[in-house]
Amino acid sequence: MTEIRAICFDAFGTVVEITDKRQPFHALLASEPSRAAAVQALTQPLGLRELSREIATFIDEDKLAELEADLKAECASTRARPGMDGVWAALRRARLKIAICSNLAAPYEEALIECLPGFPDAFILSFQSGLMKPQKEIYQLVSSQLELQLSQILFVGDSREADVMGPIAAGASAMPIAEFEASYATQPSIYAPSRIVKLFARIAAAKTG
Repeated sequence: MTEIRAICFDAFGTVVEITDKRQPFHALLASEPSRAAAVQALTQPLGLRELSREIATFIDEDKLAELEADLKAECASTRARPGMDGVWAALRRARLKIAICSNLAAPYEEALIECLPGFPDAFILSFQSGLMKPQKEIYQLVSSQLELQLSQILFVGDSREADVMGPIAAGASAMPIAEFEASYATQPSIYAPSRIVKLFARIAAAKTG
């Protein structure tokens, strides 16, 4: 059985959280009939103003300024998820590699970096790579940057499709953030694969060591 040697976290909703949610990108794209503009927002380095020009959506200056203020408020309200500092430190003591892989619009990058407990060994953001979860290629990019096989990586996040089903289909292990936190606090489910049990035993030893 392949040993898990790295944890790859999603970003927002997993390692960090927005405490003042306003969803300005969602508001800008609310009238768009397809997902194409949303994909564009996540796979190109665009701010709200640039995105509005790209999709040729008319929006008056006052409304755009309001959306930009909402974006600024969201970024300013970004915080590390409670307990994540301790998790990050325990993973480092357990000599596990740490990665971040996120479907993220460009303006949130700085807020994310400022709130991370430390800098990861691999850092893949959709707007930089031009790829987005659950595309298989983005998980392979994580594998390449970590210099590990996908089977050696546990993906963790808050999206069933992007953070659990996508990585599993690509050949990795995965679990929701709530399950990860429960396993970290106590122990994995009795139904967990043996390599997951061994992983959390290793992390538990690092917590107390």
